[in-house]
Amino acid sequence: MAEMQAAAWAEAQRQVESEGREKHFELRGANLAIQTLTDPEVLVCGARGTGKTLGRLVLMHWKMRTFPGARGLIVRKVRADLAQTALVTFERDVLGLDNPICAGVQREQRQAYRYPNGSEIVVGGMDRPGKMLSGEYDDIYPVEGVQFTDVDWDFFVMSNRNGVVPYQQVIADTNPDHPKHWLKQRCDAGGVKLLNTYHRDNPRYWDASALNGAGDWTADGRAYVVDKLGKLTGVRRKRFLDNIWAVAEGAVYDTWDEAVHLIDRFDIPADWRRFRSIDFGYTNPLVCAWFAQDHDGRLYLYREIYMTQRTVRAHAEQIKRLSEGERIEATVADHDAEDRATLRECGIPTTAAKKEISVGIQAVQERLLVAGDGKPRLFILRGALVERDEGLAEAGKPVSTVEEFPAYVWPKGIDGKPMKEVPVDEDNHGMDCVRYLVRHVDGAPVARVRPNPIYGG
Repeated sequence: MAEMQAAAWAEAQRQVESEGREKHFELRGANLAIQTLTDPEVLVCGARGTGKTLGRLVLMHWKMRTFPGARGLIVRKVRADLAQTALVTFERDVLGLDNPICAGVQREQRQAYRYPNGSEIVVGGMDRPGKMLSGEYDDIYPVEGVQFTDVDWDFFVMSNRNGVVPYQQVIADTNPDHPKHWLKQRCDAGGVKLLNTYHRDNPRYWDASALNGAGDWTADGRAYVVDKLGKLTGVRRKRFLDNIWAVAEGAVYDTWDEAVHLIDRFDIPADWRRFRSIDFGYTNPLVCAWFAQDHDGRLYLYREIYMTQRTVRAHAEQIKRLSEGERIEATVADHDAEDRATLRECGIPTTAAKKEISVGIQAVQERLLVAGDGKPRLFILRGALVERDEGLAEAGKPVSTVEEFPAYVWPKGIDGKPMKEVPVDEDNHGMDCVRYLVRHVDGAPVARVRPNPIYGG
């Protein structure tokens, strides 16, 4: 079967060249290897910018064109995250923006791409499944595979039964994550084939013909890989530059666990207390986080702005618009007098945050602990991020509070051991918001009226 697919792929490339059509891609390494694999479950893992998204979408497109009536699925854990990531690459670099397949619907609302031969690619998120969950497919692409659960993955495997393509596949891509992540363990056990892709696999960043065939960075490669990713430190450098599954050494919140603290969205009951927490920034991101508190005292971060290069006044208008219909009990903010005055002028009064770092960290640590009822006292809802800052993502920086948690670390002493006094002051804007809010709420008695209808507490 692999030989047959390799021959078909080669023939497709010959046809493209013979017809004089422009080739929109050059694939190398694992990005090329997946084009001729028939393994049923595959994970393509690489640092940021290694071209794995393009390689995966090229394969999906090829199957849809080659097998009339085939069905594919491009899926993320949160549907909104697709519009500015994989779907941009698919429409711009694979289909071409003038392709009729792209016409008619904006990416944010798109549910499918339909081919003239009857093939179809469904687009969805596990937070908005719609008819996606009842479909049958030939090829499933879980974007950023580590965001899914093992239950999600098993669903993908079971849904691959359309039978039009001779071989059904679930092929995900991802950046490296925690070395004990369930997907990495499944790869290590042989249940999922793991392929690694590197920056030298991306022709945009690496010129393989330069220096008499020795290769060298392109101008884009030096600007992005060397100058941007090369400045990363700690666990983010290991994951996003070196392609290593790593855990942060000396993590401040070492009990943070996405499997426990990151939960699916639900409708916040109208009678829950609501708060906002703000950490100011412009070159660095301004973060505004909305929290709800249930009747058992648990806190839920349910909405978040995490954005650079916007004025406080512009943020204020967005904050008010997003908060319409909600009764915000308090907005806790950093102490910058001018920024707080701007918010006040815009109709957002603020309360000065209690900024003691050590006390605040201890308070957050206590809330992250799983209590006697089997649940922590602090959660973040999936899809809380209002808008993705592509500039931060391009630079390998966190784009949300969730992404800050695993990289928030204590500095190391001369002996290499963590000095647990003041954390490293870098990429901690969401961490500050969480600390401000927890200190504000936990400084007053917590109302306990009735059990939590979501968790049964």
